[in-house]
Amino acid sequence: MHSEANRPGCLTISGSINLLVISPGENLSKTFSTTIVLTPLGGSNINLHVTKKMNFIKLFLLFVFASISVNKTNAQNISIGFQDSIFSEVLDEHRIILLHLPDDYSNSDKSYPVIYRLDGEIDLLVETAGVIYRLAYREKVIPDMIIVMIENIHRDKDMLPVNTFFYQSEPGANNFQKFIKSELIPYINGKYRTTDERILCGQSLSSIFTLYSFLTDPQTFDSYIACSAGFPGCEEYFINLAKDINSTRYDRKTSVILTNGLKDPLDPEGKMNEIIKDFADLIAPLDNITCEYLTYRNEGHVPYQSLYHGLKFLYRTQGVEEH
Repeated sequence: MHSEANRPGCLTISGSINLLVISPGENLSKTFSTTIVLTPLGGSNINLHVTKKMNFIKLFLLFVFASISVNKTNAQNISIGFQDSIFSEVLDEHRIILLHLPDDYSNSDKSYPVIYRLDGEIDLLVETAGVIYRLAYREKVIPDMIIVMIENIHRDKDMLPVNTFFYQSEPGANNFQKFIKSELIPYINGKYRTTDERILCGQSLSSIFTLYSFLTDPQTFDSYIACSAGFPGCEEYFINLAKDINSTRYDRKTSVILTNGLKDPLDPEGKMNEIIKDFADLIAPLDNITCEYLTYRNEGHVPYQSLYHGLKFLYRTQGVEEH
């Protein structure tokens, strides 16, 4: 993965192992200590020190393995990504973004597609980077990509275009869409080497915004991946949007991937699954639209495989099977 250990704002993890040698006559129960060092944006190191008692056998085995494979004096930094921020005039606030650059970004002059993921968090960044790395370098079925994760501030407001039974304040999806289109994308394109290819991926509540973007402004992204797709509380609004669209709005090829787990605890009766089936049937016949609805028989909310199979489908690869 991309190594940027010296980049300001780098998210790094480093570890060190301290081994205690047992002298004759000492207690056989010794301490094994592990130190994890987290380096946040522009801040000081945060040391998390964990200790536990280990018996002699475990300590001895650990010492043997460590002697073979561990350099006890030099901890290695591993960089997954880094933080950046942008002030939005549309939203009148600073927005934090997490980024991951392709493995060979600093050693080439290539430009890369960009995947924008909503609900930007570190664990989701790690997951996304891992999936893309596997598909790009192990399976070699997709190009490597720049990953842009948008952190949440007002999740319900930003993701919803209308009021629902669980959200009665002013909807903000329209402004959030303007922020992405007119501010964030130009910022990323101006700062990094990007191609014109863009993917938008959302999950659960943010899948609502993903499909809202597809239906109302299809020129901004080439492809859309909606994990645990659904329209809770706003089904009629979205079905009407889908009925009103026509193929003339999609003057270039656009792909839409929808996924759901059939054991989703938030959809125990399968109603949302049926609604998404109907939605897929509405948009699939349109010219220039390619739609795939993947369901996972034994998965719950936001199936982990969604991004993996979604990206493979986008690049017209083999291997997406029934689950």
